[in-house]
Amino acid sequence: MTVRLHMKLGLVAESQRPPESPDSVLVVEPSIGSTTRTKGSLYLVVTGAGGGELRSATNMVAERIRHEYYYDESAGITVCLKKAIRAASRELRSTERLVAKQGVGGPIGVALAVVRGNELYVTTVGKAEAYLVREARLLTLPEPGPESGLPNEEMDEPEVWHGPLLLGDSLILISPDATRRIGLAPIQEAVIQLHPQVAIDQIHRQLTGGGIGVAGGDGMIALEADEVSLTQKTQPLKPVWPSDSLAGVPEHSPIPLADAVSEGVSTMQHTAKHVQRQADGFIRHGVYGLFDHMPRRPVRRVRVTPIAVQRERQRRVASAVIGMLLVLTVVGTSLWYLAGSRQNQATDRQGRAQAAYLVVQSDVQAVWGQGRNLLTSDPTKAVAYLKDAYANVQIARSNGYGDDILGSVQSEIVEGLNLYYRVNTITPEVVLSFGSDRLDALVLGPDGGAYVIDGTNSIVYRVDLVTRAKRVVAVPGEKPLGGGVVGTPRLLAAGGQDVLILDSTNSLWRWRPAASASAGDGTLAHVNIDDSGTWGSGVRAIGTFLTDANLGEYTLYVVVPSASQVQKYPASSDGSGYYAKSKSSYLVSEQDVTQVDDMYIDGSLYLLDKGVAERFDSGQQIRGWSADPVGDTVIRPSPSFYTALAADNPIADQGNLYAYDGANRRIVSFTKSRGTFVQQYLLPTQSPYFSALKEMFIRTGANGSNPTLFWIESGNILSAPLTGASAATATPSAPTPAPTKPKATPTAHPSATTKPKATPTVKH
Repeated sequence: MTVRLHMKLGLVAESQRPPESPDSVLVVEPSIGSTTRTKGSLYLVVTGAGGGELRSATNMVAERIRHEYYYDESAGITVCLKKAIRAASRELRSTERLVAKQGVGGPIGVALAVVRGNELYVTTVGKAEAYLVREARLLTLPEPGPESGLPNEEMDEPEVWHGPLLLGDSLILISPDATRRIGLAPIQEAVIQLHPQVAIDQIHRQLTGGGIGVAGGDGMIALEADEVSLTQKTQPLKPVWPSDSLAGVPEHSPIPLADAVSEGVSTMQHTAKHVQRQADGFIRHGVYGLFDHMPRRPVRRVRVTPIAVQRERQRRVASAVIGMLLVLTVVGTSLWYLAGSRQNQATDRQGRAQAAYLVVQSDVQAVWGQGRNLLTSDPTKAVAYLKDAYANVQIARSNGYGDDILGSVQSEIVEGLNLYYRVNTITPEVVLSFGSDRLDALVLGPDGGAYVIDGTNSIVYRVDLVTRAKRVVAVPGEKPLGGGVVGTPRLLAAGGQDVLILDSTNSLWRWRPAASASAGDGTLAHVNIDDSGTWGSGVRAIGTFLTDANLGEYTLYVVVPSASQVQKYPASSDGSGYYAKSKSSYLVSEQDVTQVDDMYIDGSLYLLDKGVAERFDSGQQIRGWSADPVGDTVIRPSPSFYTALAADNPIADQGNLYAYDGANRRIVSFTKSRGTFVQQYLLPTQSPYFSALKEMFIRTGANGSNPTLFWIESGNILSAPLTGASAATATPSAPTPAPTKPKATPTAHPSATTKPKATPTVKH
């Protein structure tokens, strides 16, 4: 008796996989003994960094590797695997039109294993992972290299791990999206304790959240080496004798002359059928010849008009009819105008204005008439009346009524609508003016001071918010003690006890205030980031998240459009900087971040992308979370477009977010947890500010009380407490009768707004 290993297999059923998954899974277990002995069984997971549109590319890679591997007999398993992967990379570039950037791997990853007898071969390419579980320990086979994804022009030889396969070993080929979401510990525990198929089903349920679906890849295969006993039994060959004594004898009838008679009858039948066909043909030819000699009626010639000619005639008739109708219309209009249409038009305008004004009076009476306040008792019904009244005010104004008639009632309607839509009017104050200089960035430092970039002079200042004194922090060309030369400052962020400055060369500088924070002293030092040169010149925002308050350590986040990612850099354990080997892509899937204007991090990550607020947890965009629309499209009809973001509480899901809507010149507040609208803040109508706000932050008192907004605009640092009174409940005076003679020239509505150009901003 001999013993060999048998592989127990577990993989995700195709019917359970979400359609947006780009991954492909392939299992080949040959049934031909010679193929099994020479090539073994092939297990393959092909992953894609993208959506379901990459499924065709991953399928092509899997089939190409299978074909090249099993049909290549020129070398051993290791060489054939490398040649098959290179062939798949070439076909990706030519067939799927996937071209990687110079020196960077493409979006396709491969995790591959070959089992031949008691031998195991494993290799990974790109963003794909393989793990061997042996004696309850998890081993990585081989070390993953995400930069080597397919296609890749400068692809090095992939590393193929070769070793023995022992009884009880388990192998996992899996997409990195799965390990990133649920972690390696649950995967290892499931594979050790359960059958491979049951383990895969459990892991997939955890990944997809019970059937809700997953945006990334879900390809995975689990194998377990089990023992199978083989018994070999030989049977002696037995001779076979024919059971019929006449086997092999020609087939003839045993009756004398029977064969000759049968052949004669068959010949007679054939001759009779031939004679019948000849007679039938002779009769047919005779009848048709008779018909040919009979006289015929001449065929009538029919004239056929082409369809193009018919359509051209129809087009000419239609043009003539339309032309006649136009002539009649012009003549009738001229006669009507000459008969006194101007007087009728003036009368109609007066009637429309008077009717609209009567509707306005009726709506206002419905809300506040006879001592009632419908805004308090039934706000939904009240706002419907106020919307209708506001629309009719515009109709009356466009037909000749002026401010002397509509001014008072319009103010009452606007106050009522502002009260319903939670409008607070705040008063701005100039903290410090930089004159005609352009201010580019603003952040609240850990010492309570405001740090600002003067873009005109390329200088970073610290501004004391109490004494309003400013002090230079960094200038271009400065050489701090730690080495390096400061470039042109571009972006600011705050983290722990530091203020971070990113310059035009992507060098990061750290300003650490001294113990005497009130004096504004501190030290400037360079922060090492060994791969910042790969970011390009278009970094949109930087931010931090505090990981250790005692040590002041924080993780750095950078919005990098060239990588279509938010890059995450954990702080090094020795505090020497940030290193590429520890870097990871925060977003689960790449996305266009070229129009990100601001970022805020408190455990969750919030982005303002194309004017819309988005929330991400663990790199996954939260479905269903969005900033509620304000709803007051009657007075402020422009769609909200957010370009600056701040918060009043650094703890996750606590407090509110504040976003600047430049299209409507306001600050909108909504909750962190659900995006529920809270209230909105406007400046007085005559104020010139809130037209080009660039960046802002919120400073609060003890326990989050007395929030104050600080922002930069038009060369000024401004502030306004966010405790302004809401619009007071409007109580209209007694209604006046509708006038009978409107003003000749209508007055334009004063509330015109402009949309500022979006500018890149950063926050702590």
